[in-house]
Amino acid sequence: MSAEPLEICGETLLLHPDRAVIWPRLHAAIVADTHFGKSSVFGRNGLAVPAGTDEADRTRLSRLLDAFGLHRLIVLGDFLHQPLDPGSQEALDMERWSNSLAGIRIQVIAGNHDRGISSGWRGSIDWIAGDYVETPFRFVHDDSRPDSRDARAAFSLSGHTHPVISLKGLRKRSARVPVFWLRQHGLVLPSFGLFTGGYLISPVTGERVFAVSPDKVVPFPVLDARAR
Repeated sequence: MSAEPLEICGETLLLHPDRAVIWPRLHAAIVADTHFGKSSVFGRNGLAVPAGTDEADRTRLSRLLDAFGLHRLIVLGDFLHQPLDPGSQEALDMERWSNSLAGIRIQVIAGNHDRGISSGWRGSIDWIAGDYVETPFRFVHDDSRPDSRDARAAFSLSGHTHPVISLKGLRKRSARVPVFWLRQHGLVLPSFGLFTGGYLISPVTGERVFAVSPDKVVPFPVLDARAR
């Protein structure tokens, strides 16, 4: 897979096709909206869901961390789709996976779906309420919240939106493609979880999008008009 370098605030970030940002200097992977446990929630409510999505996403994360020799994993919220009963199979699977990442620090900026984790499975994870600053960046789940501002770091890395764009292919068929959305004061990451859906965004003048394909990230030129 080929990562796309992005120079921001004097730092080099790598936009990876696995819908992750690699920060080489920090030896960290940054992802958003994994929504672990979502398929189980849907299944219990009688909805047809693809099997094995959680395990596939955990495997993708493990391989990514190993491939780059990383020491940290930062999740920009919605790590879990809902709190997990500590005795449930989902919690046991998450515990087994997190324990397999020996020597890797896992930090989660709690998102709206992570509410209530105090009464459920927490694992050996650093749960962070609110923003987290690692100069020169500010990590936050939802950058649109008026209280998600920190003067110490002007540029944010966030999730929550699950940004996608619509691309037309052969025979004028369109497909929704996940993107990294570069805005004036921040970068919005695509959702890492494969079973999460997406929100169709409308970039404006001066913004950029980086479309995610199976093996590379494709940068689009600076937009000079609204695009869908």
